[in-house]
Amino acid sequence: MPITKKIREDVKHFSLNILGISVFLHIFAPAKGHTASHADTSCAQMVELVDTRDLKSLDHCGRTGSSPVPGTNTSEDNRPATYTDMSWDDFVQSLTYDEESMGEEAWQQYLEQLEWLHSHPMDINSATPDEMAMLPFLTPAQIEAIQAYVHLDGPMKSLGELALIPAIDYQTRRVLPLFFTVRHGEGRKSKKGGWFRNMQNSLDSRMDIPLYYRKGYQTGKYRGNPLYNRIRYSLESDHVNIGAHAKKDPGEGFYDSFGGYAMIRNKGIVRTAIIGDYRAGWGEGLVISRGTSTGKSSMMSNTSQGIRPMTGMSESGFLRGVAITLGKAGNPGRQAKFRMSGTLFASYRALDATLDEDGNARTIVESGYHRTESEIAKKNNTRSALVGAHILAEMGHFSVGATGYWQHFDRTLSPGNDQYRRWYPQGQDFGVIGLHGGYSYYRWTASAEVAYSTVHGGIATLGRVQWLANRNLKIGVLGRYYNHKFYSFQAAAICENSRVQNESGAMLRIEARPWDRLSLIAYADFFADYWPRYGMTKSSNGQELMLEGKFVVSGKHSLSLRYQMKRKAANDLILPRHRVKAQWTCLPSGKWKLQSTALVHMAPTKEPGFGFSQLVQGKMLKEDALRLGLMAGYFHAPDYLTRIYIYEPSLWNSTSSTSYYGHGLRFATTIRYTFPRSHWMIEAKYALTHMLDRGSISSSLQEILSPTRQDISVQVRMTY
Repeated sequence: MPITKKIREDVKHFSLNILGISVFLHIFAPAKGHTASHADTSCAQMVELVDTRDLKSLDHCGRTGSSPVPGTNTSEDNRPATYTDMSWDDFVQSLTYDEESMGEEAWQQYLEQLEWLHSHPMDINSATPDEMAMLPFLTPAQIEAIQAYVHLDGPMKSLGELALIPAIDYQTRRVLPLFFTVRHGEGRKSKKGGWFRNMQNSLDSRMDIPLYYRKGYQTGKYRGNPLYNRIRYSLESDHVNIGAHAKKDPGEGFYDSFGGYAMIRNKGIVRTAIIGDYRAGWGEGLVISRGTSTGKSSMMSNTSQGIRPMTGMSESGFLRGVAITLGKAGNPGRQAKFRMSGTLFASYRALDATLDEDGNARTIVESGYHRTESEIAKKNNTRSALVGAHILAEMGHFSVGATGYWQHFDRTLSPGNDQYRRWYPQGQDFGVIGLHGGYSYYRWTASAEVAYSTVHGGIATLGRVQWLANRNLKIGVLGRYYNHKFYSFQAAAICENSRVQNESGAMLRIEARPWDRLSLIAYADFFADYWPRYGMTKSSNGQELMLEGKFVVSGKHSLSLRYQMKRKAANDLILPRHRVKAQWTCLPSGKWKLQSTALVHMAPTKEPGFGFSQLVQGKMLKEDALRLGLMAGYFHAPDYLTRIYIYEPSLWNSTSSTSYYGHGLRFATTIRYTFPRSHWMIEAKYALTHMLDRGSISSSLQEILSPTRQDISVQVRMTY
């Protein structure tokens, strides 16, 4: 429907009003910068010159006694500390350039893992190396440095002491308070409480209520009601974790997804033992790596995370069965001369699949939706059994390991005769085996893996090297080669395409902080494929470049700018695309945050897409019991190829960054109330999308016969 002149004028006035309010708040919000004292400067210079093993010489910089590191928070809750302005929202937004390369399902699985770790922060003084390794952005050298610091100088008094560890660079130091805390009065040697020491129970339930009907409900194609509901319970303690959940997607008749787990950890020779739903990953992820990051932001990530419970709500990307890791944990902070560990794991799951006329499985379906008759017919129509093992030997700063698994399907996989499917797995039995190794010492980290799959006899390799020149400069190089004949159902590694297959590439990444007010992140990735991909008739190559800078204008104002260029072939043509994101953040007080964002997305032969949003977040009442969030956004992206990603506030333990195309407005607001001196939290979200260029939203059975979409979400959480 053509846009009338009146609507254009309304949109223009709306845009100018939002922009004017933003500029006014940014300019007139009080600013108070921080000037480093002579003592701060001397300490900063000294920590650059010492090794982690010599940290006792830094006592006069605030390491011991009642005097903390300058500029840090010493209260009971040190997450986040006052020396960093990194919030959970900031952290998620820093990863948004990975959304396209990872795919929606992998992106959600990765965020689920990080959200669980964020909502269950570890005590940095008692966390084991295996527990720290669950954070994908910590390298083995950094984990070793933290462990050595606590072992040599005693428990940290605040997270500000991370500034005294040379191996922890600036970017990592900003992120760590989101996942660590300091529990005063508790040490590694405390035995009080036994198996259930530091136990906490939590129960939460969420319901999403759409204020509209999709075409699938009106035509009777969807068998259930449009409500979304989930219920989740977890018990967390130092040695025992238990969890269970149930979920109903919109359009499904009743609770359609169930899961649970029970885990024991750090008990004698048993490092971890899990029964139920779990994820696993070792090496570089070429053999198996479920629920870890595969985007460009994870280039320097640690993927050797072992086995861990499946804590998210996803219906794919996990194993269901039993797994156990045995091995001596070793002394924290001390480098073991030789240490071995071994893992055995097994899984049996029912999967959804699209079948051909002969009853063979053409495609494994991972969406988890069972709304229509055709979707219900695919539900659990294929079974898969898997057994595997991993062994790891650690010798000083070196490690070497081997991983392998065998997987059987009760149906024959038959992907069809399409050219791009030529090297997809065929048959019923598949095996993958791989060798991986690593080296970490102080400022250097190197790792590599080579894997072989039996399906077509293909090989895959990946290696990376990272050098921390100083706390303000980190450089990483990565190379990969995934033969077109290689395939692993459980693999997840850095790649441009959706599969660890048919790709080779090289990547350089640099993180720098030239001076205190400016931080930079840049990477360049060059990739190629041998066999034609979907929509292609020949091999192709491409490049991706990204540069992001953040400038701290004052103590309360910061400006960030990101440029991203990707040249990737589609339909036998190389189409360069350019994305620009500018963001201005203002912290008028310790209670409020204002953030203005402008986005542009350009592609050849397509009209550019652009958008902007204004975010306001605040905390009120005693103990910040009331938290508010508001986002107003505008987008104009005529084509899906130039779609715009807008981040908005969301409910606890969930993230919302959605792509939009077309011409419209987006509003979202959240309110959360935590009852003081109580165990209850209740929150709600209202979201509205209004299209200005059409009379309906979406298509097919998902079509909404109105230009407006409104949603309400309510969540209740209890902890005790």
